[in-house]
Amino acid sequence: MQADAPTGTDAYLPSLTLEDYLRDTVPAHPVLKASVDFGRPGADKALRALAATTTEFDSDDTGRGDSYRRAQQDSSVRWAGMRQLLELAAPSRATPDTAAPRTVLDVLGGDGTIARAVHDNAPDLRDQVHILTGDLSGDMVERALAQGLAAIRQAADHLFLADGTMDAALLAYGTHHIAPQDRLDAVTEALRVVKGGGHVVLHDFDDTSPMARFFTDVVHPHTTAGHDYRHFSRGPLAELFAEAGTPARVIDLYDPLVVRGTTREDARRRMCAYVADMYGVGAFFATLGGTDARWRLLEHYFQHEAYAATLPEKTDFTPGPVVYRSEDAFIAEIPRAAIVAVAHKPPT
Repeated sequence: MQADAPTGTDAYLPSLTLEDYLRDTVPAHPVLKASVDFGRPGADKALRALAATTTEFDSDDTGRGDSYRRAQQDSSVRWAGMRQLLELAAPSRATPDTAAPRTVLDVLGGDGTIARAVHDNAPDLRDQVHILTGDLSGDMVERALAQGLAAIRQAADHLFLADGTMDAALLAYGTHHIAPQDRLDAVTEALRVVKGGGHVVLHDFDDTSPMARFFTDVVHPHTTAGHDYRHFSRGPLAELFAEAGTPARVIDLYDPLVVRGTTREDARRRMCAYVADMYGVGAFFATLGGTDARWRLLEHYFQHEAYAATLPEKTDFTPGPVVYRSEDAFIAEIPRAAIVAVAHKPPT
């Protein structure tokens, strides 16, 4: 669906110009070939902005890109929440064997964690849901492409996709990084590219949640780029979709971190290492001493009893970090409570 694309020689990805991407990458991925549109109004301006953008997820020199990607090598850690989000975005059909696969745009997809997670953890979804990974970071998108994934570099508030070409759009795991003044545009863009009858799902951590507090108290002061981002809250999140013209329901979603180990101590150690890499706080964790001290910090920040008591509906979220035996492994689980807006675009 490509038409009148800008053809500048500036790098679109670290090792690819836009011409390279259009010539070599887009034809290799049917979902890209059927949906990309770099000829949209404002594309030139958006491309210039991309060329001038450095993100904290490019590398550890700019923030926590390398360590974040290292953490995401195990795609199972966040799968429980990801599966729920995909079910909200593309609900299971009664006859999956005869239905065409749905394409879900993962707007903040990084190097393709959700796409890999579907492949690694959900054989039942592989033929039902196809993920198109989008991200602002050229390094992230290039790494997704290197793994054979369909991926496109674009800002959330200006998508290089034609109208109504996606079955669903997911904004998750970093939505608070979208500047407040750009959030309405991001939601509007997601609704634009989704077909009538499809869903837009937006996930974040409530600004009063334990996760938001961990970002403020631990991540912000102890990472290279800091983490000075405003999280969402329930009322304004609903208002955002109402302003975009498509009302959304806001629900609470249990989105834990789950790590397996051979022993109880190994499970705790692996979880602490995952959190250190995931949030770029490895140097700070090293000052705490061993696993016991790091686990105590996680226990302090991820207690959810008080937060759960404030929620509009009763939940059965695990109240705090725990290690338990499951078959032949020990499981370390860190609870995280997210808020999720689910919008259904009216059929056209």
